[in-house]
Amino acid sequence: MIRAALLLALLGCGPKISGAEVAADAGPSPPTVSDLDPEPGVVPAGATFTVRFSAAMDEGQLLAASGRSETVALAAEADAERAAAAIEHSPLSAHERELLVPAAATIASDRRSVTLAPDQPLAAGAWVLLVSPRLKDEDGRKLSGDGRRFAFQVAQPAPAARLISPPPGGEVPWNLAVARAFAPSGRVALLGPSGEEIAAAEASGAVALPLPLPLVPGAGYTLALGGKPVPGQSFSAATCARGAAPALQGGAARLSVGDTWVAVQVALDWPALLELEVEDARGAAVATEAPVLCAPPPCGPPGFGCPGSIRIEGLRPAEDYALRITARDDYGFTARPSPQAFSTLAALPRVLLSEVMTSGIDGEYAEILNLGPGAADLETLALQGADGVVRPLLGSAPPLPAVLAPGSRALAVGASFDAGLYPGIPPGTQILRAATQRLLGRGLSDDAQGPFALVSQGASPVPLADFPAGAPRCPAGVSLQRDEAAPPGSPAAWICGRGGGTPGRAP
Repeated sequence: MIRAALLLALLGCGPKISGAEVAADAGPSPPTVSDLDPEPGVVPAGATFTVRFSAAMDEGQLLAASGRSETVALAAEADAERAAAAIEHSPLSAHERELLVPAAATIASDRRSVTLAPDQPLAAGAWVLLVSPRLKDEDGRKLSGDGRRFAFQVAQPAPAARLISPPPGGEVPWNLAVARAFAPSGRVALLGPSGEEIAAAEASGAVALPLPLPLVPGAGYTLALGGKPVPGQSFSAATCARGAAPALQGGAARLSVGDTWVAVQVALDWPALLELEVEDARGAAVATEAPVLCAPPPCGPPGFGCPGSIRIEGLRPAEDYALRITARDDYGFTARPSPQAFSTLAALPRVLLSEVMTSGIDGEYAEILNLGPGAADLETLALQGADGVVRPLLGSAPPLPAVLAPGSRALAVGASFDAGLYPGIPPGTQILRAATQRLLGRGLSDDAQGPFALVSQGASPVPLADFPAGAPRCPAGVSLQRDEAAPPGSPAAWICGRGGGTPGRAP
């Protein structure tokens, strides 16, 4: 009959047969688990589990006399081995049934799936869904393989209230002045070693709990919500006290600058609230604050293991700013490092090719001067020769944004540039290794250097400054200097400068 139906279907006569029906009826292939919902992994505590098969299964095996399934079952990970061995035979003993999670079993009308709904939400932890190898389909074909196991994890539910600082399980100096916590609502309190209430506040989010007295060294303290201690939300007091303000590594922040933003990266030796203010020359300021949370050893040697990163938006392009940082900790100490000056990037910076050294085997360079206002993003700049090829100033992206501050100079060089030839280069001068082996492909020509331009990279490079054709020839080791008083977009005189050049310095 099956062959006749297949023949009729191929000839276009009779009922159509799907590929799944052909696969199910065409041979003695054993049934398999074809799908699982949800997929193995993290699941909510109230999850239900559906196992789908490739064929209609024997309903009598899927359901035991109790109405539960003893062939598709859920067990705690710790009981998985014993439970798997138990469901390989029938019937189960009363003791073996205790290894399985009590769950209602529902079989689909086509008998191709079974759904387990645990009687109670699952506790946090690891669980295993087991499928017995003794299952058979309606035609008596045994399930493929030696049974199946699927691992699931139920995450620990978030506490109704939690400690922010000090962190749960931590230890802090005994002179802590403020504890910080979070709760969506309710009365949050800090309980002392004898369960007494030390500080409390009504919460609707983050809340500060000022401590009226010093902590007791060696004692434990617990967060409570509505008068009940919150499990896992405790800390202890160390035998030492904190006696210094928070410190910034290097005494300053590391800045990454854009056209309308600055990213402030710090490394502190102690958790603190950072208050940041960015002010321009006219006194207009943008302010923000953010906590830097960490758990350094309370009595150990100082370190800088508390990183933080804050991005400040709303700045103007090509503008000079001063950054002021205030770091306040929960022990009553405040640090105010020296202000840091920076400039936001200009969309099209005012830059010059201010000096070019064409002689010297390993010493060719092109000096770039940023006239300002605003910093120049060096990663967007390139040199373009007469051949039209755009060669980036940087051969590879630096780990941090490379910018040229207003009034600063940088040197565009080839890979073989020897800075030792110029001992007068000022410290901190950026030396930009071009993307080519030598500057402009073959190095600058000693005889008749062709024209090239400094451009802003993009779909269509934008010329910013140029080195003209027909510049004068200078003696060996003497650079060409541009008249820096002439505006960037206008023709300017180029003359032979000092012997040895002035890389990184004014003429």
